[in-house]
Amino acid sequence: MAPPRKPLAQARLSGAIYKNPQRYRERYEPLVSEPLGEPPVWLKPLEADAWQDFRIRLPWLNKSHRGITSIAACLQARMVADELGVLGQTLLLRVLGSMGATPASSRFAVVPEPEIEDPADKYFC
Repeated sequence: MAPPRKPLAQARLSGAIYKNPQRYRERYEPLVSEPLGEPPVWLKPLEADAWQDFRIRLPWLNKSHRGITSIAACLQARMVADELGVLGQTLLLRVLGSMGATPASSRFAVVPEPEIEDPADKYFC
């Protein structure tokens, strides 16, 4: 079985895109610039707190991550309430790994660059 495809951002960081540009020539990844946002209204208070915690600790999450973040928030809230069994903890670990929230998976996360306002922009239209 072939290894999974490397994301474009990871290929740029590792230099693979420059070593073999023909592999990445026809590949495009969606660009989502909207932030994660506020938790959905249907989340319970403990779950909403977990959502806010993920939003602060994982700045690379964006609007496309809302579904998996809600799953992680529900599981995290159940763990805080001591209602999560071993199977649930395994699922939480797996979800956190896919979000880039574990030490092993955080190296694949792409942190967005903060936009710095150039003072000269007001002089150039």
